[in-house]
Order: sequence, then structure tokens, then C-alpha cells
Amino acid sequence: MPFYSKRQLLDKLSELNIRLDKNRGQCYLIDENIANFILKEVDIDKYEDIILEIGSGLGTLSNSLIKRGKKVYLIDNDEKITNFLYNNLKAEYKVELIKFTSDPIDFKQYTELDAIIINGDAIKIPFPGVTKIVGNIPYQISAPLIFKIIDSWTIDKLKNCILMVQDEFANRLVAKVNSKNYSRISAAVGLYLNIKKIKTVPPSCFFPKPRVTSVVIELTAKNSLSSDSPENLYRKDYLSFLRGIFPFKNKSLRNAISFFLKNDENAAIQFKYFKKIIKIPESFPFINKKLRRFSPQQLFNLMRYGTTGKNEILQEFELDGS
Repeated sequence: MPFYSKRQLLDKLSELNIRLDKNRGQCYLIDENIANFILKEVDIDKYEDIILEIGSGLGTLSNSLIKRGKKVYLIDNDEKITNFLYNNLKAEYKVELIKFTSDPIDFKQYTELDAIIINGDAIKIPFPGVTKIVGNIPYQISAPLIFKIIDSWTIDKLKNCILMVQDEFANRLVAKVNSKNYSRISAAVGLYLNIKKIKTVPPSCFFPKPRVTSVVIELTAKNSLSSDSPENLYRKDYLSFLRGIFPFKNKSLRNAISFFLKNDENAAIQFKYFKKIIKIPESFPFINKKLRRFSPQQLFNLMRYGTTGKNEILQEFELDGS
């Protein structure tokens, strides 16, 4: 499958009757140097690596990933695209095309294939067991995808992710505590993942040309994702806690927790010991500090207190900023 220049891409899209909408993040890479850079960074082992490509498009990276890897899963939400990929790859590789429904996919039945093409929403499709994830990620699904990656990361299987995202979004991932960009996703990533910006990609490298600069990032796991770590054992609880409190990041911790418990009746059961923080604030001297001043580790410890009620979990808080 060839790499498409801008002219070739336009011709192919016209042939397939596909109209790209950059407002939905549908911007295709047309710079072959960037594509080669990404492939180099993925650093594939032919005999070991099983790769998931999210947003395969017309196969800018797909063909090379299949050649270099042990097996590749390709996900795209556009049925015309996945049909095109299947028809162009089946002559050279052992491939299967799956249309995702609400039914679970039994990936074990596809052990002998080179590639499995899945038509569907990457946020809804259960991820197969892979060693690497790669993709040019539309802005609209960037945050949900990162949360899904954190939620499903298996440290003894998944080595790293190489993703193209908007630079502004990458800055949110690495935002410092108490900064303007510090958010729910910063607190999640800060506890579980290492984020490295490895290359800036200008708008001219895409068609249609987006209004923003993109960046290639690498995600790797922190030790907190080790199977026996408290952070891993309470991973789903922590992500649920962040989802409930961060709409109130500029409120005091006491108010944020209070709003969270009022808005979610299940939270009042799951984090039942937070009622003590609300009722006896004098026992928790940090309770009136703004939520955005708490680091990911401090938030994790607070979450564990909410589920266990063990006071020793709450170490002395040294908060940043004012």
C-alpha cells in the first residue's frame, strides 16, 4: 500500500466518496518523513510485538506496521475506510474484517492472522492484548482514549504508546499541580504514566491542514501500574474519584467532595468515609485548600481514605501555591 501525497490522497478520497472534516479531527498525515519517524519510534520486534493502530485511515502506517510486527489490530470508525483497507491488504496478508457491535470480540480465534481490521468506535471496542499502541488521535477522542489506555494498561504486556495529539492536549497531560491546565486527566496521567514529547509536527504535514500544531508523544507505565501496587489495585476507584471531583477543581476540597457525594448516590456508598471529612473538618487541616493544589499522589491517598477510613493513609500535605 503506497504512501499518499496530498494529490494522491485527494484522488483516493474522491474515488472512495469520502469527505474529511477537520473540525472532527479528520486530518491525514501527508509527510512521509513524519510517518517514518513514528515507525522508528515505535521500535517493533517482528517476533514479539502485537500492535494496535487507532485511526488507521488509508493505511499511512498500517502496511509498514504489519510488515514489521507479529500481528496488528487496525481500528477505524469509517466503514468505507475499513473496507478499503481489507480489500487492499488481503492479497498480501492474512487479514479479517470485523464490524464491532455490542457483542464482545473473541480475539483468540484470530491467532493465525497477520492483521485484524475492526470497524467501530475505538472508545467502545475492548482493546485486545497488545504490546504497543500507535495512532494519530482526533482531538475529540483524545481524553477518553487516554483514560481508556490507563484503565486497560497491563504492565507485563503493554510496553508503550506512540501517539500523535494536539500540542495543547499534550500540555494538559503534563500540567503541573495548581496550574491553569491542571485537570482530571493531568491527575490520572501524573499517577500512572510517563509522558515524553518527542517531536513537534506542524499543520503543513496534514490534509486538511489543521489550525493547530500537533506533537508525537510516548506513553510508558510508571511503577504505580505494577500488579501489586496500591495504586494499581485501586485504579478504577481512583479514576472514578477523579471523575467525580474535578468538575469542582477551583472549589475547596471539602466542597468538591461534598458536591461529589450529593451528585452521585453510589459515591456516598463507595467513599463512605468522606462523610467524616465533611462533618469534622477540624480533624483535617488541609480540607479548605483548593482541589487543584493536591498532587496526584495526595489525591490517591485521599481516595483510599474515602474507601477505607484509615487515618494513617493521610500523610502530611505540603501544598503548592496559594
